[in-house]
Amino acid sequence: MPSIEPFRFLHTGDLHLDSPFQGLSAEAPAEVLALLRSATTDAWRAVVRAAIEARVDFVVVAGDVFEVASPTLLGQTRFRDGLAELAAAGIPSFVVHGNHDPMDGRSWAPSLDFPDAVHRFGTDAVGAIPVLRDGREIARVHGRSYPRSAVTENYAAGFRAEPAAPFSIGLLHTNVGDRPGHANYAPCSVEDLRASGMDYWALGHIHQPGQVAADPPAIYCGIPQGRDPGELGARGCYLVDVDAASRVTPRFVATDVVRWHPLEVTIEGLADDEGLMRACREAVGSSLEAADGRSLVIRLRLVGRGVLHATLVRAGYLDHVRELLNEERSLTPPFAWVESVRDGTRPEVDLETRRDAPDFVGDFLRTVAAARRGRDSTDPDEHERWRALLRSAVSPLFEESLRGRRHLAAARPSDEALATDLLAEAESLGVDLLLAAEEER
Repeated sequence: MPSIEPFRFLHTGDLHLDSPFQGLSAEAPAEVLALLRSATTDAWRAVVRAAIEARVDFVVVAGDVFEVASPTLLGQTRFRDGLAELAAAGIPSFVVHGNHDPMDGRSWAPSLDFPDAVHRFGTDAVGAIPVLRDGREIARVHGRSYPRSAVTENYAAGFRAEPAAPFSIGLLHTNVGDRPGHANYAPCSVEDLRASGMDYWALGHIHQPGQVAADPPAIYCGIPQGRDPGELGARGCYLVDVDAASRVTPRFVATDVVRWHPLEVTIEGLADDEGLMRACREAVGSSLEAADGRSLVIRLRLVGRGVLHATLVRAGYLDHVRELLNEERSLTPPFAWVESVRDGTRPEVDLETRRDAPDFVGDFLRTVAAARRGRDSTDPDEHERWRALLRSAVSPLFEESLRGRRHLAAARPSDEALATDLLAEAESLGVDLLLAAEEER
């Protein structure tokens, strides 16, 4: 393969400007609301900053710039201003429209002037636009926009690399492999992506960042800012380096300003209110320290067994815990705001005493104890019998289910894990469920 000029580009998409935060179960203070309202716009500004600081040669935007087909003037202006900042730095941008901002809406308002360095792909067919640096083509970007929100045609099948292109990039808003939890728009397969001859696929639509395929590299950039409790963890974009041999090195860059953060605190070993508050404070503080300078919206869940279970069920107690935790912390970003405190605890139980009881809970606990004895047995037949039983318990999930074989193969537990950690977790969960059923009777 002939050598090419090395270059770098930024891959982003699914900005969802103008979209509100969803899922708040408590009234947020003004400082928190202000940060949440501007979070998607601030994340877009961070994307632009990352591109300029990294001295990229160009930026690709993989659709769903806006939340709705008729976005606000403010949202459009913020997007245009970001593209203008890129253009002023000598960075062209290439944009496709997705299901949230299709071309039949007003997402590209004619009343706003966009820089000449902004290239928007049309809807009739796949377009190809060369990327020039000092008058020489370093790459060619192929893309196609949505004419309407619901596109069921396989757009990827229409992408074909051109022999004269030094490096071909496919820019598409699509669901590869019918991923669950997302509308199956512009559906395609990994095989369709490979057949195109593209050297890199810049994908949008799936909000979780990650790689779909390695050959050619096909990557979902994810959403730059999580907007609800289902969009956890760091969110951002990808900086992509291409060397003279066309080798691709993608690097994820976080651009979010606030993150949803589920947090569990156990009540095991805690004797009083002071101990509980101390444990919660420490957990919230540790989470903020590990948040890479981002603010956190925390959903705190109390778990485990202990004497405090009876205290937690008192009317208003959990609200008071949340109020006290929030009173003690500053709301100057980066902040940690506890949005809710939920009770997932159980009353204390003496497992040894319950194991001797002549009831279903006792039978269950005695079976678990027998499995542990079989695990540690020096009798090879007894050891193998229990190992086979534990394997058979999980085989319907990992072997008999088509989806299990397809999606969970890498997560299949070892025999060691089945007989140790997972057996212990199963014992704890089983006791919780059985005792909860007893309480309901």
